[in-house]
Amino acid sequence: MKLSFLRTKSVALTAALLLPLALTACGATQTVPRQQSVYGLSLSYAAAAQLAEDYKKNPAADQAVVAELKPAFQKAHDQIKLLDEAARKGDPLGEAAVEAAQDALDAARTLLPASN
Repeated sequence: MKLSFLRTKSVALTAALLLPLALTACGATQTVPRQQSVYGLSLSYAAAAQLAEDYKKNPAADQAVVAELKPAFQKAHDQIKLLDEAARKGDPLGEAAVEAAQDALDAARTLLPASN
């Protein structure tokens, strides 16, 4: 009888010790793809921002579009910068924040004229 009590207690103690490790592992598997998404967003932003800068320098650029580009790209920049900092620190990255940054970048990119 005493042996089965100890066995039950050791199983409960083992489960209590392993549960946080299992939860951490699940969280880590979510974090890595989000960090990769943020890295991809940063690269996409850099490329799109360069296109925007080139467009602004074009003498034939539509000044109404140029005026819209700056705040749109600034919004995307600010959101991506926060995610970059969080990823570098190893802080958790919320899926909603990553999606919001992606949406901001997509909105900014839609302002760029299509090249032929």
